[in-house]
Amino acid sequence: MNQHEFDQLIARTCQVTVTDPATTFADLGIDSLAHLGLLVAVEEQYGIEIDPDVLMDPALATPAGLWRYAEAQVAGSPAGITA
Repeated sequence: MNQHEFDQLIARTCQVTVTDPATTFADLGIDSLAHLGLLVAVEEQYGIEIDPDVLMDPALATPAGLWRYAEAQVAGSPAGITA
């Protein structure tokens, strides 16, 4: 899945339009309930489990950051976040 496809997943799940993947979820108008739904959708799409503790990382506060994290989890990166 590429960033554009990931942004479409966010759009379908949260009913928002992602024009810039560096925009924070808060600035996209995604509240905590929609964010939870998004995380479940990402887990299902990628077949991964997202550790709730990592969600505090500011690097995951944007579509681009969450996409990189999910891709890293699938690739088996131990830290989960890649440069």
